[in-house]
Amino acid sequence: MALQQLYQETSRLIQKGQTKSAIAKLQKQLDLTPSDEITLSILGSAFMRQGDIDDAFKIFNKAIEYHPNSYAAHGDMAFAQMKVENTEQAITSFERATTLNPGFYQALCFLSKLYFDKGDFKLSRETYGRSHSCDPFDADYKTIQSDINASRFAQAEETARKILSQLTGHPKAAHALAHLATTVGAYEESAKILRHALKYCPADNILRVALIASLEKIADYQNAAIEAELSAALDPQKASGWQVLGRMYSHCGEYEKSLKAYDRALTCTPLTDLEKSNLQLLRGHILRTTGDSEHCIEAYLSSIKFSPENGTGWWGLADMKTYLFSEEDRAIMEKLSNNEKIDPAQRTQAAFSLGKAFEDDENYEKAFAWYKIANDLRPNVKFDATVFQNICDENNKIFTTDFLKHQASPLQAGPTPIFIVGLPRAGSTLIEQILASHSLIEGTMELPNLPNIVRRINIEGGKKKVAYPLCLSGFTAKELAEFGQAYLDETAMYRTDKPYFIDKMPPNFELVGLIHMILPNAIIIDARRYPLDGGFSCFKQHFAGGHEFSYNLENIGHYYNCYLSVMDHWDSVLPGKVKCVQYENMIANTADEITSLLLHCGVNVEEQCFEFYKNKRAVRTASSQQVRQPIYNKSKGVWHNYKQQLQPLSNALGAKTLERFKDYAGFNME
Repeated sequence: MALQQLYQETSRLIQKGQTKSAIAKLQKQLDLTPSDEITLSILGSAFMRQGDIDDAFKIFNKAIEYHPNSYAAHGDMAFAQMKVENTEQAITSFERATTLNPGFYQALCFLSKLYFDKGDFKLSRETYGRSHSCDPFDADYKTIQSDINASRFAQAEETARKILSQLTGHPKAAHALAHLATTVGAYEESAKILRHALKYCPADNILRVALIASLEKIADYQNAAIEAELSAALDPQKASGWQVLGRMYSHCGEYEKSLKAYDRALTCTPLTDLEKSNLQLLRGHILRTTGDSEHCIEAYLSSIKFSPENGTGWWGLADMKTYLFSEEDRAIMEKLSNNEKIDPAQRTQAAFSLGKAFEDDENYEKAFAWYKIANDLRPNVKFDATVFQNICDENNKIFTTDFLKHQASPLQAGPTPIFIVGLPRAGSTLIEQILASHSLIEGTMELPNLPNIVRRINIEGGKKKVAYPLCLSGFTAKELAEFGQAYLDETAMYRTDKPYFIDKMPPNFELVGLIHMILPNAIIIDARRYPLDGGFSCFKQHFAGGHEFSYNLENIGHYYNCYLSVMDHWDSVLPGKVKCVQYENMIANTADEITSLLLHCGVNVEEQCFEFYKNKRAVRTASSQQVRQPIYNKSKGVWHNYKQQLQPLSNALGAKTLERFKDYAGFNME
C-alpha cells in the first residue's frame, strides 16, 4: 500500500472511531519504515484518541528522536501534553516548535493560551501578536470584510462558518460572526460566539472588548466587569482598558472601584489632553454620584482645563444645581456655544449651562433664550409624537382586563421589586431616596433589566411571528414566571438581602402591564408632577441618553398627554395597582405622603424615611444633590417665570390637561 493511501485510510478509520484497525495498519507500516514521520504522527494521535496516553507519548518521543528539528513532531508532542494538562511540558514543546517554524499559527495560538492560563499576560499577548502574520485564513477574512461592507451578510456568514469548521475558535471569523449577530440584536448569540473563541485565543483583546460590548447591551454588567478586568490586565499600559473597566464597575454600582480604575487610567502614558479630559469627566460623574461635591467640582474643572471645547464639563458643573458660574465662566461658555466649528454635542451642553447660570441670577428671559438654543442644538434627536401616540394607543387596546388576567405562576423566588415610573424630573429620585432610607428596602439605580426582558420576549414572540405585547398571550403561566425570575436573577447584583428593592426607570410606565403579568407581586409607584413645571424641568435638562421627547416643547406636551392616557388606562384595567405620588403633595404634606407611601409598599413607618436627606447612598440621577437636602418648595411654580415662552407647551398639553392639574399650578393660571 502506498504511504499516501495509508495516511488517508488510517485517518478515516480514526475519524470513524475504528482506532484499533488504524493502529494495526500503522504499526505494520512502522516495521517497514520505523522513522516515517507522518506514520508516527498518525499513530500517536490514534493512541491519544484511544486513551493510551503512555503509548502515545512513546511514539511522539520516538518521532522527535528521529526528527529533532521537525516543528511538526514537537507540535504533536505539545498538543498531546496540553491535552493531558502537562502545562509546562506543553509550553516547552510549543516553544521549540515555534522556534523551528515561526509561522506555525496554531502552535502560537495555543502557546499564547498556555501563557495566559499561567497568568503571564505579557508573554501571552506578545506570542499571540506573532500569530497575526501567519494566519492561514487571512485572505478569507478579507473576503468577509468586503462582503460585510457591501451588505452581503449571508455570504460573509457562510465564509466565517466555513473557516470555523476548519479551525475551531478562529478569532477573526468568530469576531465577524459575532458582529453579524449584533446587527440583528442577537447580543446573547454574539456573546456565546465570542466566549467560545476566547477559549482558544484568550489574549485577543479585540474579541474581549467585543464581548464586553455585547454583555453591556444585555445589561450583564457583572460578567462584563470580569471580562473588563482581564482586558485591562492584558494591556495595563492602555488607558482605554481601564476606562472600560471603570464604566463596567459604574454599571455595577461599584463606585469606589470605578474611581480607582479611572485613576489608574490617568497613570498610563502617553495620554493626550483629550483623554485626560474625558477621564476627569468620568471621575466627576462618579464623585457626584457618591456625593463628594468638592472633588467632583475639581474633576470637572480639570476636565475643562484639559479640553477648552468641553461643553460636557460645564454641564457637569451646572447639573450639580449648586455650582455658581463666574462672569469668566459665562464668557467661555458663550464663546463655546456660538462656535459652529465645534461638535454640536459640546455646544448644546455649554448652552444648557448658560441657561442654568442666568436662571440662578433670576434673569429668566436670558435663561430661556439659552435653553432654547441648547435644545435646538441637540444632535441626533429622533422623536415622532404621532408614532409614540400610536404605540401607546395600541398598548391600551391590547392590555385589556381579560388580557391581564394571564399571569406568571408560580410566583418568583426573591425579593419584591418596587417600580417607580413616570416622567423624568417628576420627583422619582425623591421617592426613591425616601424608600431607600427604610431598613427593608434596597435602593439601586435606573435599572436597564426590564427593557432587556422586553427585547427577549420580542425575540421569542418573533419566532411565532407575533410581536410584543400581543405575544404575551402566547406564553404559558410558567414561561411568564420564567421571564419574571430572569428579571429578579439579573438584578441580584444590585441588591443585598433586603426583602424589597427599587427599580427607578421612569419610561417603565409603558410596561406596567408587563410587570403585572410577569411579576404579580411587584409594587408600582407613579411619580407625577404638574405638567408645566415638569415639562419645563425636562426642557432645561440635558440627558445623557434617551428622553428624546424632551428637546422640544410641543413634543413634551404630546408625550405628557400620552403618559396620562397610559396611566389612566392602567388605573382602569388594574384599579389600585399603581399608587400615584403627586410631587406637589409631597412638598406640601411631606409626613402624610411618606406615611401613605410606606403603607402602600407594605412596610412599617420608620423615622429615618422622614430624614431621607441624611442617607449617604450613591445617587446617579440629575437630582443627586437635591435629595441630599431636606424637602424645599423652590421648584414649585417655576414655570410661571416663563409663562409666555412656555406657551407652545401649554398649547400642546391642551386646556383639558391643564384644568385637570390646576390645583398644583403653584400660581394663578390667569
